[in-house]
Amino acid sequence: MSAQESNKLRVNLNPISLEADLAYFGARLELVGEPETQYQAAQLKVYKALEAALEENLKRLRKKESRSKAKTKKKKD
Repeated sequence: MSAQESNKLRVNLNPISLEADLAYFGARLELVGEPETQYQAAQLKVYKALEAALEENLKRLRKKESRSKAKTKKKKD
């Protein structure tokens, strides 16, 4: 994979978009409820996995932002 192709794959994540995605998957999980079919069970499993991945990314992003803010504050002082 070339460097140009690699850059295309990068996504600019921000907390607001991740929170919106989490809300979406939370709503989807509520709609599925108790799965009655194998398809719904698979859907539930995927939504839970995506929700967990999004939560982890959001935690890392917030941690990174707080470190960045702390560095900026130290420079001002």
